[in-house]
Amino acid sequence: MDLIINGVKLEGDLMDIDFMDKFEAGMLKMRDTAQARRAEKFPSAAACYRAQCEAIRTCFDDIFGPGTAVKLFGEKMNIMDHMSAIEAVSKWSVDSRKALNDFTNRYTQRQNNAAAQQRRQAQQQTAQFVSSKHGPSHKHRN
Repeated sequence: MDLIINGVKLEGDLMDIDFMDKFEAGMLKMRDTAQARRAEKFPSAAACYRAQCEAIRTCFDDIFGPGTAVKLFGEKMNIMDHMSAIEAVSKWSVDSRKALNDFTNRYTQRQNNAAAQQRRQAQQQTAQFVSSKHGPSHKHRN
């Protein structure tokens, strides 16, 4: 699935384990940075927003390579642009996981259906065997 943010196409494949390693590490680092700075007393709302933008920019550079944040945002530190970009990355990740889960569920469902069909066939064969050995009027004694 392609990820385009602010007109920039980002290269990444969430089904590729090497990329997923970078993705998870970058997202966790951003989360940990945000949590660590949460208790910090910023002198202004602007300073707080700048810290958030910097954490997001670092995240993009960690995941997609150095210089990605500049391609996406230029030098501008607009908190909504940065938050919207992270929202897009999060949605991309969720959609990728959903696609994998849907695929896996279809495969698992096919496996379960095949196993159920095999059980039904075995039951039918057993019933036919019992019927042929004991006749259709055979009754179990209690």
